[in-house]
Formats: sequence, structure tokens, C-alpha cells
Amino acid sequence: MKAQEINIQNQLRGDCAAFIKWADTLSDERFMAQVDRKWSVAEVMQHLYLSARPVARLLVGPRDVLNQWGKPEVPVRGYDEVAQAYKNILATGVKAPAGMSPRPEDTQIGRSDMVKRFEGIYDDLISAVEVWPLHELDEYCIPHPVLGKLSVREMLYFTSIHTQHHLGLVKL
Repeated sequence: MKAQEINIQNQLRGDCAAFIKWADTLSDERFMAQVDRKWSVAEVMQHLYLSARPVARLLVGPRDVLNQWGKPEVPVRGYDEVAQAYKNILATGVKAPAGMSPRPEDTQIGRSDMVKRFEGIYDDLISAVEVWPLHELDEYCIPHPVLGKLSVREMLYFTSIHTQHHLGLVKL
């Protein structure tokens, strides 16, 4: 898929809604329960929130802040190419950095508040993108902990891909 072929706001909106819709089918016990020592659905939701939050904050701030990471040095990849890069890095066994990993106290706020917070950060991200000229999404970079420097567009694609990845895992 080419970079111009995806409406990232609609994609992110759909990803968020799909995660919430599936989580809503779970009992509170299942929502909070870890299975086979893996994150609970609540913890995954918190992880996705923690991952999207810095991106949303950077996008609403001054563009000058993004200059510290330079301009993209290679052509911007499309959605499928970013998905493949993520799949490749996952195959190495890489794990989420501590700052993006849920802490026990993060999930103690109550389920409805967690869902509101999760949905809110995706709404913030979508709103932030709406004020960016499309060409500027390819002119600035944001560092990713394991994928390196990504253009803003690639980071938004990653956010979508990451959400879908985790939704697929928690549905198993």
C-alpha cells in the first residue's frame, strides 16, 4: 500500500474502536486477568496508551521540536512496508521498553476510566493529525525505540499496526 492510499485518521479511529469493541465483550475478570504470564487486556490497553501518548504530544507541539531528529534520509515507506519492518523486528524477540510497559498501578483506575483514557489518546492523535498538512507528515521524524527514526507518517502507520498486532494477540 502506498503512503497516499491510506487515511490514517480513519485507520486509527477504526483500530481504537475495534480494540474497545472486542474488550467490551470480556468480563471484568477476563479483562484484568493475565494468561500464561502475558499481559492482561487491561495491561495491553495501557501499553497501547503509553505508546501513542508521546506521538500525540509531539504532534500537537511545535514542529521545531521534531527538528532534533532530522529529516527522513530514505523514502517514506508505505503501511505494508512498515508492517513488515515491525514483523521482522518482533521476530528478533525484542520487547517493549520499560517506559512503554504497564505498571500494576496503571490498571487500578477502573475499567471505564481505562477505556476512556485509551480512547482519548487516540482521539488526541487523530485530532493532531488533522491539522498537519499531509506533505509535512513525510518531512519530520520521530525516533522509535526499536525501528529507529520513522517519518511522522510511518509512526502513525506503526501506531495502527501496533494496535492491530496487540488486538490479534489478546484475541488468541
